[in-house]
Order: sequence, then structure tokens, then C-alpha cells
Amino acid sequence: MAKPFSPTVRWLGVALAVAGFLALVILTPGGLLRKLDYVGAAVCHRRPSHSFEIAHHQTPLCQRCTGTFPGALTGVLVHWVLWRRRRSVRFPRWTVLVPLGLFAAFWALDGINSTTSDDQFYAIMAQFVAREPGTGVLGYAPHPWLRLLSGTLMGMSMSVVLIPAFNQSLWSDGEDTATLRSGHELGQLIAIELGMAAIILLLKTTQSIVALYIVSIFSALGTLTMFTLLGTMMFVLILRRDATVSGWREAWVPIVWGFVFALAIVAVMDTARLWFTGTIDGVPGLE
Repeated sequence: MAKPFSPTVRWLGVALAVAGFLALVILTPGGLLRKLDYVGAAVCHRRPSHSFEIAHHQTPLCQRCTGTFPGALTGVLVHWVLWRRRRSVRFPRWTVLVPLGLFAAFWALDGINSTTSDDQFYAIMAQFVAREPGTGVLGYAPHPWLRLLSGTLMGMSMSVVLIPAFNQSLWSDGEDTATLRSGHELGQLIAIELGMAAIILLLKTTQSIVALYIVSIFSALGTLTMFTLLGTMMFVLILRRDATVSGWREAWVPIVWGFVFALAIVAVMDTARLWFTGTIDGVPGLE
């Protein structure tokens, strides 16, 4: 049986997590919505032309990332809460992984097409590929719903791969079962993810402040959750404590350190972004 984490590791993690959270709250300007923008700015360009606007406020993430990170969080919730597979350690079969690879390719290609449809790239791309103004290098015009769809499927794919990797790195008594076990379950997950995307589009149409808060909070939670899971895995691997945790009484320690990692990523990325561009809203020269 692995030795428990020392009191120093436990309480230093708690202290850093509290300090990091307070720093995010105190050092970022504005109210809650603006602070959520800072979380989103750590992973997203936040270009207004590529983002949803609800109640006259731009969402923390662009349309594609609004699908990606909430989609990843939705995938985690389905696996851990709905299906209760918090300790399954096997990756899905290749017949399930292949569609996920196609979703990732769809996400990448639609992102390239969307980027190359901008006026700033038109003169450059027109030298190599004949296309109509407003269309991308793949020949079609980008749409907000298409960005959201590609992001949602990518976020779902991220969660399907990340969850077994996380379970493998953490649990000493993991279950030798796949987290996603059949094409039927993949279809269920896709349906739930598409439902999430439809809800986001519906909330956007209401243009209410409540809808803005719901989308913004879920977007920020998705971003922080993904980095927290990655940080947790890094923590146990660095300390060579991978696959040694047997219960939640010990699991909270690496998870807290994972949250510290997430806050550190937000701080570093926002600081670098402000240093180089002077803003967290969009990218100068690309609007």
C-alpha cells in the first residue's frame, strides 16, 4: 500500500489553490463575467467576429471553443456521473477511436477553412487557391453553428481519451473495463453532446443575461476542468505516485494540485497575452 501524501504536500497544495483563486478574483478587473473572460483568454483567441454575443456581451470563448471545452466537460460528466465509470482504465476499441479521429480531423479542417476565409488571408490564399470572397481554402463559407459543432465533437473526443488516461494515472484499484464500450454508447454520447450544443444555440437566441451567465460559467468550468485533469496526471507522474491512489481521501490531494496547475496556466497565458498584445479581447490586426 502506498504511503499517504505528507502534510506538507497536502496543505501546501491547499494554500496555493486558495492563493491562486484569490489572485484570479482580485487581480483581474471587472465583475464575474469579465473574470470568466480571463479564464477563456488562456486558451482562446476570443476574436469578436468568431464569437457569440449574448446580452451585448461577448462569450469567454469563441464559437469553436464554446463547443470544445463545454463539450469536454459534458463528456466527463456523462462518463463519471451518468455512467459512473470513475475508475475504468481501458481505452475504447479502435472501432470507437476511428470516429473520434475523424471528428478531430473535422475540427482541424474546419478551423483552417474558417481562418483562411478572413479578409486578411484572402489576398495571400488567392495566389494559390481560386476561391470566392468569404469562403475558406476548402471552398465553403464558415458558419457559427459549424464552428460550434466541430468544437463540440472535438471536446467530446478529448474527454473520451483523457478519462481513461486520468484513471490509469490515478487509481491503484482501477477497473479493467473500457470507459466507452460500444458504438451504441458512442451514439448516446454524441446525442447528448449535440443536445448541449443545441442548448447553447437556444440560449444565444434568448439574448438574456441569465443565458450569458450559464454559457460563460460552463465555458470557464470546462476550461479549468481540462487543465485540472492534466495537472493531476502530471502531479502523480512527477512524484512517481501514479496508480497508487485507492480512495477519494487521498485523491483530493493530486486533484488540488491539478487545480493549482490550471490556475497557473491561466495566469501565465493571460500575462503573456497581455504582454504581447495588450488585450485579452481578440487578436490585434485580425479583426
